[in-house]
Amino acid sequence: MLHLARLPFLLLPAAVLGRDYYGDHDQTVLSADAGTSKSIAIVGAGSGGLAILKTILDLPLDVRVGWDVVLYDQRRDVGGLWLPDPPGPLPRPPELPESPVYPLLHTNTPHPTMTYPNFTYPPLTPLFPSHEYVQQYHRDYAEHYGLLPYIRLFHRVAAANWVGDAESGKWEVEVHELDPEAPRGEPLRVWRRSFDHLVVANGHNHYPHIPQWNGTEGWLANTPPGTPKREIMHTIYYRRPEKYTNRSVIIVGAGASGRDAALQVGKTARVAYQSLTPENEPTPGANVVPKPRISHFTKTSIVFEDGTSLEDVDSLIFGTGYEFRIPFLSPPHSSILAVDPDTTLNSTTTPTLISNLRYIFPLYRHIFSLAPGLPPTALSFVGLPVLVANCPSDVAQSLFLAHALANASVLPSRAQMLQDLVSREATLRSEGLDPYYVGHRLISPSETDHDYQDSLIEYLKDVGALPRDGRKFVEKWRRLGRSESRLLGRAWERVVRLGREREWLEGVETEDEWADLMARLAEWQRTYEEKRGVPTKEFVSYE
Repeated sequence: MLHLARLPFLLLPAAVLGRDYYGDHDQTVLSADAGTSKSIAIVGAGSGGLAILKTILDLPLDVRVGWDVVLYDQRRDVGGLWLPDPPGPLPRPPELPESPVYPLLHTNTPHPTMTYPNFTYPPLTPLFPSHEYVQQYHRDYAEHYGLLPYIRLFHRVAAANWVGDAESGKWEVEVHELDPEAPRGEPLRVWRRSFDHLVVANGHNHYPHIPQWNGTEGWLANTPPGTPKREIMHTIYYRRPEKYTNRSVIIVGAGASGRDAALQVGKTARVAYQSLTPENEPTPGANVVPKPRISHFTKTSIVFEDGTSLEDVDSLIFGTGYEFRIPFLSPPHSSILAVDPDTTLNSTTTPTLISNLRYIFPLYRHIFSLAPGLPPTALSFVGLPVLVANCPSDVAQSLFLAHALANASVLPSRAQMLQDLVSREATLRSEGLDPYYVGHRLISPSETDHDYQDSLIEYLKDVGALPRDGRKFVEKWRRLGRSESRLLGRAWERVVRLGREREWLEGVETEDEWADLMARLAEWQRTYEEKRGVPTKEFVSYE
């Protein structure tokens, strides 16, 4: 049972929901000392890592006195997946690029709905910005809140092992300091140090999911004379549509990257096909020919599940998503996270944390490891949920996590947390969804992205860790803006076409002003479409 008498020192005024607590940002701690009361390692300087770092530093100084917090990231700057690869040629498979970012990448939701609370994009930022704006936003956030002294760039966590049991212990973390001139080469230095808590916030768009079919090797080896060399690649390697000029291309998938590839490649290819599951529709506005799922390959053709085949295909582009892998927690580097795509274990039977490549379990609220051999706050995750606006979701998770790190009694018992997880999985099944396939995608009516965020903050209010202020964490304007993303996308396309961007953006700076802009823009477009109808080319992502 939770003892509320232990919580008063955690009752943070509306500061953690709006204003900020400023710590000693000049302090740079390289190694723990005997007087450190708590040591925390964060892995990843994308939206999740920055959110939990700032949230920990926002705790009152008397709560986090003596805490040693360090964030490791193997790349050259903050921003996570929004930071493009460094200049130079892309690595070739099986070596992976640092980032899936391609030059034409823009957000497909309006940026005010994606922001950290109370930190807006700069004035005159396009409503659907390119990736350069998004990466700079994260950099600005880190600089504004004094996070950089706590961040170690070009530092890769190679292994993390728990030395202890379910009640207590320490992490032994192996860190490789990389050479900024040759980060893929031998590290400059390797060392190990211990931590009390490990927070994994390194994203989930790095290890591509590559479907397997019979016959691919024979097809690849049998390029017809006088045609481009046949290729199969994942969108993590995709950069420019011009490469596919006059080629015949199949785009597999209808997720975000598959949609963008269809829109872009469809304009340059001789012919572009989109292979889809039965529940998916072709990308609106894309110049593609829909095809069913692929069945197999022969030396001369690609055969689909409906029995039809294509013999003139030059390239396949997989927009098939990514796998949940965390190498520094998995064999051979660690035994914390097992990886088995075919596992028959579930959240109550698994003896360890496990990933089936779609779902890491057992986790409480997608955050805390419930693996039997670890204390619940020893290992946590920020940023696992998919199909969310990352920055606000990461902040909600970070508030929940920071309070639990400060006082573990904020959390229910392990048995209660496991029961909560089992109940969530049962609810998904009752809605016709397989929780081990859905994974961390928040697609259930009972667990929308905004409801999930609100539930985390409401829990903290229920236990007295946050004040009752009568507000939801997710503002109404943020919910509305995200639900109207496509309408706003069509509106913004029209604004750009008319050359009126500055007219709409001039003087817009605060959250309230961005919310008002979205409301006015939605009404402007809605009135237009009521008279003229919705454009045939449905908005998917702004180019």
